[in-house]
Amino acid sequence: MVYYPSQKEFDSQKVIDEVINSSEFNALRFSQKGSFLKRVLKFRIRKTFLILGIILLMIAGSGCLAVYKVNSTFDKITGSKNSVVKSVIMMLPMGDHFFQILPVESESDLSAIERVKNNELDRINILLLGIRGVGDPHGGLLTDAIMVLSVKPRTGEAAMISIPRDLYVKVPYHNYEHKINEVYAVGFSEDKNKNLNERSQEGLKYSKKAVAKITGLDIHYAASADFKAFEEIIDTLGGVTITLNKPFYEPNQFEEGMISLPAGVQTIDGKTALLFARARFSSSDFDRAKRQQQILVALKNKALNLGVLTNPLKVVNIFNSVGNHIRTDMELWEIQEMAVMAKKIDGAKIKKKVFDTSSEGLLYSSRDEKGSYILLPVGDNYSKIQEYCEGIFN
Repeated sequence: MVYYPSQKEFDSQKVIDEVINSSEFNALRFSQKGSFLKRVLKFRIRKTFLILGIILLMIAGSGCLAVYKVNSTFDKITGSKNSVVKSVIMMLPMGDHFFQILPVESESDLSAIERVKNNELDRINILLLGIRGVGDPHGGLLTDAIMVLSVKPRTGEAAMISIPRDLYVKVPYHNYEHKINEVYAVGFSEDKNKNLNERSQEGLKYSKKAVAKITGLDIHYAASADFKAFEEIIDTLGGVTITLNKPFYEPNQFEEGMISLPAGVQTIDGKTALLFARARFSSSDFDRAKRQQQILVALKNKALNLGVLTNPLKVVNIFNSVGNHIRTDMELWEIQEMAVMAKKIDGAKIKKKVFDTSSEGLLYSSRDEKGSYILLPVGDNYSKIQEYCEGIFN
């Protein structure tokens, strides 16, 4: 006689195995009581999917779970709805192959990182902007730092190209000229009906177009960070280590007081690093750009030493803590991909260029029609600058 277990007993794997292996089971297969078989098979299927789900969650790890927790933060950072589902899948091992079987994107819709993975692109250019901060009464939207980070992911090569804020350029989408440090503010202020996050994205768009015109490079991504983000990120990492060949002293520029650093190796906190990166009264804008590059390399090295660049949760936590002070047009999964790529970069071998008025700086000083100090490209066109940027890895 066939024994039918109760619901409680049915939940026992042992009972299921005994039933399946019993002689009565085969006889039951084609009987009018075949509904029991269906119950067993459904249970097996549910169990299989449950196990697969647990495995996927384990593979995804804490980084993917954190995507859901901080999605609102990345909505602010990116200025639009962040693709959380895609970020989760792309952060899984082999997750990028999932999208290769779906006819949802044309070749022109692929991101720069996806094109790198498809061997269609060997160089990614990211525009980095430093601003005082929205609401700062002292030119909060003016860009104090303008730098292109160029990376060749397959070789681990990288270059930093700094553009001085006094370079006189045609404002994108307009027929007048300004210093390039005002371009972000023009884009930000263009449509006051948009919210702050959307206006920030406009600022990034304008800046990308202006820098692309100057350098001749495709600017694939852009990010801006204000002074608060700069300080907090460095403090979160426990400071950054720099080496000075000679003492550095700036007694006059800052309301916060003077900055004085001895020669040699030293670790500085976020506030000191910010003053070091901003100081120009006792030196110049060009020297300041070199110090900004120095700080970014030190920041990358510290993040690498702490394992931040390969830990999605740590990356997400940093962005979550400074979400109100950073804007980018990258999605979360792209940020994580770039962080992993940064691990391959040897900080000591990063190529660095600051365009200036030296004999090889490709710029010269002049005055605009109002008498303000400006910088112009040698030859009054960008051909030499573009040639340099294109061949910086040669």
